[in-house]
Amino acid sequence: MTTVRTQSITNGQIGQINDRLATKLRESGLPSDTVQRVLAAPGGEAVNAMFAVFRKHVEAMSEIIIRRARVDRTRTPQEAIDATGRRQFVDEKILATMPIGEGEEVDVWFIPIKRFVPASEVPAFLAQYGLVPDPRAQAAVNEDDPAFADEHPNGTQWDDNCCLSFFGWSDERGVDCSRGGDGWDGYWFLAGVPAPRK
Repeated sequence: MTTVRTQSITNGQIGQINDRLATKLRESGLPSDTVQRVLAAPGGEAVNAMFAVFRKHVEAMSEIIIRRARVDRTRTPQEAIDATGRRQFVDEKILATMPIGEGEEVDVWFIPIKRFVPASEVPAFLAQYGLVPDPRAQAAVNEDDPAFADEHPNGTQWDDNCCLSFFGWSDERGVDCSRGGDGWDGYWFLAGVPAPRK
């Protein structure tokens, strides 16, 4: 089995980002009183927006995308889907089989497959990265970032070809939960989380 390991951002890299941003801010001439109001605004909107832009640049240069997700495991499968606010194409019997998964915070990996992957090969495809399906965590990522699936249509698969997929289609964002077809086309990203250690 081939396990891909990626190192997280380092303290040195964080320092470089801080230094470069500090230089830009010092040169900006932004009015101090307005800056203070932005800093005092609840929710840290400005900082979140800056981080989102930086993450987009990093992801544009990456093959594998890893998103940290906080997952409410107490939600029903339907509640997890509802929280994404997307148009639903859902087989309720399949949705009811959605595994609960483990962990309040998990890293969700999105692997670009770049070729047709038959449904029968998906478990082995995820396993080569040391991953297992976690549709609730995948849903949490798509809830946190509704635009993510616009450029990164993503799916996962569990049990007997039960599938959850997020996508943009005809200017509408959708989520599908059903028994999959033959497999996944090359433009999809397959999602999984690191398998629990035994």
